[in-house]
Amino acid sequence: MKLRLLKFDTINPELYLQKKIEGNKSNVEKMNRAELLEWIISLRSNFSDFYTYNLRQNGWEAEEFFITDTYLEKTAEELYGSKLGIINTKDRIKDLVRPIKGRRKMNIISDYIKQYKPDVILVREQTGIPSDIWRDSSKLSLIVSRLAAPLPYRWAPSDWDLILTSTEIYRSFFEINNVKSIINHNGFDTRILDELKNNGKKYDVTFVGGLGKRFWIKRTALIESVSEMDNFKWWGYNGDEFPRDHSLHKSWQGITSGLEMLQIYRDSKIVLNDYGEIANGEGVNQRIFEVMGVGSLLLTRETENLKKNYPDNIFVTFSDTEDCKRKINYYLQNVKEREEIAERGQKYIIENYNYLDLMKDLGDTLRSSYFNKFEPELQNKI
Repeated sequence: MKLRLLKFDTINPELYLQKKIEGNKSNVEKMNRAELLEWIISLRSNFSDFYTYNLRQNGWEAEEFFITDTYLEKTAEELYGSKLGIINTKDRIKDLVRPIKGRRKMNIISDYIKQYKPDVILVREQTGIPSDIWRDSSKLSLIVSRLAAPLPYRWAPSDWDLILTSTEIYRSFFEINNVKSIINHNGFDTRILDELKNNGKKYDVTFVGGLGKRFWIKRTALIESVSEMDNFKWWGYNGDEFPRDHSLHKSWQGITSGLEMLQIYRDSKIVLNDYGEIANGEGVNQRIFEVMGVGSLLLTRETENLKKNYPDNIFVTFSDTEDCKRKINYYLQNVKEREEIAERGQKYIIENYNYLDLMKDLGDTLRSSYFNKFEPELQNKI
């Protein structure tokens, strides 16, 4: 039996997608929903179609749904056709009588779910929608969340049948709340290698990610110190919040995402990595897999789980800021050693964390969970 999965996701940072849409405004306006979906996927932001494409390779029907205004509008045009104007008017009147934040968005999503008829709904990370909304589909679908970020506003573990996460601290937390949770590893999609250019290593040291005092206190302190080095550049959130004469502002290159970000990684001799405070000391984020996957040297903060779970010769770790700077200088000077480590890292990630294999494992778990929920007597037959 081929199951159908509908995955809801966002593009982060949203500003990156908005700028891309604005820069391709005339083309985007001509696109229908399916064409816009493929265009967004082609940007390779966040998890792109890494889940759904590889689930399809493993025998599923699977589709992405990006919760962003432009895609929602295209979906509404397809769903409602000539009735769209009337439906919009009714929603505005309802909001005047009894305002509900996001009413239109949630109505479009609900109607698309009814049309697609998914067996599994997978909501990845923060979508800005209260988790109890998804319970409306629980009678017909397995409701699954993937979360490895701070718990979203109005989001409860009990609203889900299964929660996927990449950190042990979160898995334990969800199970304490009596919700089944499994580790769903980050990975790398090898299609990316055919989409990147071979520009050579034009950047010495780079970092891509968010900075600030809310979730990234240690990381911000590290990058601030490294930004005083002449050969460092970074892209990401909040760079314009630092004073113009600050080294973090001077080394900031703007925001980036997707294939453009992956190209920066490939073009870098060394890519820095550090973690947010939510991981409780676990070294887990998508950047690890992306940097090694494209074949560049990963320089990351040392953690116990990295020592425990990975070979010690596929990336380089640092203990503190001064150690980080020493190793930057060392590996910039020792090219052969640097590239050998990067090559081993890429080989290891492709062999052990490629999305085709990861989605086979996840697909088996989702299929088993679906039949356990709806047809337990068939569980032994699949």
